Amino acid sequence: MRVRTLSLIFGACAAIGGTCTAAEERVWTSRKGADVTAQLLRVEGENALLVTPEPREIKLKIEDLSLVDRQYLVEYGDANPKILRSSRLGVPEADARDMTRKFERLKDKLELGTDAKLHFEALKTTHFLVVTAGKIRPIKTAEMAERLWRGMAFQHLNFREDWGDKRKLVFLVENDDAFDALGDWYKKHLETLGGDYMVKVAARTRLLWDEAGSTAMYLPDALVEKLGLFETALVFNIGDNAKSYGDVFGPFPTHSLASSLLSQQMGGVADYADEGYFAITTGHSYYKEIKLAKRTETMLIDAELYDNDDITKAEGFQDGTSWAKTLREMVRKGKVKPNLEKMFMWEQKDLTPEGLVLIYSFGYYLQSTPDRMNAFAQLVRRIEYSASVPVPIEIARIFGFKTAAEFEADWIQFIRSQNFK
Repeated sequence: MRVRTLSLIFGACAAIGGTCTAAEERVWTSRKGADVTAQLLRVEGENALLVTPEPREIKLKIEDLSLVDRQYLVEYGDANPKILRSSRLGVPEADARDMTRKFERLKDKLELGTDAKLHFEALKTTHFLVVTAGKIRPIKTAEMAERLWRGMAFQHLNFREDWGDKRKLVFLVENDDAFDALGDWYKKHLETLGGDYMVKVAARTRLLWDEAGSTAMYLPDALVEKLGLFETALVFNIGDNAKSYGDVFGPFPTHSLASSLLSQQMGGVADYADEGYFAITTGHSYYKEIKLAKRTETMLIDAELYDNDDITKAEGFQDGTSWAKTLREMVRKGKVKPNLEKMFMWEQKDLTPEGLVLIYSFGYYLQSTPDRMNAFAQLVRRIEYSASVPVPIEIARIFGFKTAAEFEADWIQFIRSQNFK
């Protein structure tokens, strides 16, 4: 079976800025996924009083609202900040109601030229355009995409507004000939952008094309404008891994799209201020993959190269089911010593199996309690607005610590606890 890997080719998609104003008409979201468009009148005790466009006055329990709604109530409704910590953590992606009734199979194919291998069946959802080549069915992956979208909208202020009415294009390519043709088409597209640098990027992209399980791909401006798409698409090379796309939360597609959505919300960062970006996005992606799929099949490195360490022996690297237990014991015995500053400097090429699991533990830690989830949302906003990752001491302060050492110690304590699963 082909090892699933991620390929981050040619940059990242930048988020669109957005702001909120008091008493604006906005979408309010409950844990079960029900949406209502309304304006805030006032906060009354444990309830938010809203008025809909009809107009109709409604009352919603604050504890049932999304973290974004509660952040809004604190910032613009003078609500007590404790409402950010008083609600249960939950899993909004799993709690949401079925969304497939809003999906639409399009009569017209997405055509990238005259070659029939580049004509894709299309399924339109509220926020995505999922196109396919081969026998692969898009329904489950489309449902997963919408649920991950809702999870981001549930937890990150401005995500819904920043997204707007555009759709993200997702390719599910099971047919090998179609995937090769798409790689050739993309190489030519990059070359048309001009310059020696882009020619080199095009050549490298094509060289790595067949090795990647998923790849970010820039789209032609004409296609973006015609279909109302974001500038980048996500391409999945299904190959012999079709089983992962038969469940709503297939491990590898969940990981890839979770990474794409978080990266899009945070936006691009400058080279001099990107330390920690890889750790944050990769940790988040593994956290979502294992939390929702209950296992992982995403490999950023070849575990077989590391046949002498405990993680490989325990086969935790293979499916994620024993990652926490194995890392906990390695940390307790001093075989692994978590170091936040060093971890923030890692890139994909630097990873060992135990390093990858440390990054997973960090992603888990950042979202493991309501307090930490709220701080994580603040961290994402900070990166979005500043186009840079804060240094460890600043991140520590966002999470309520005076020093980076205290923040690191709390993370290590989390790893050593039974809360890390």
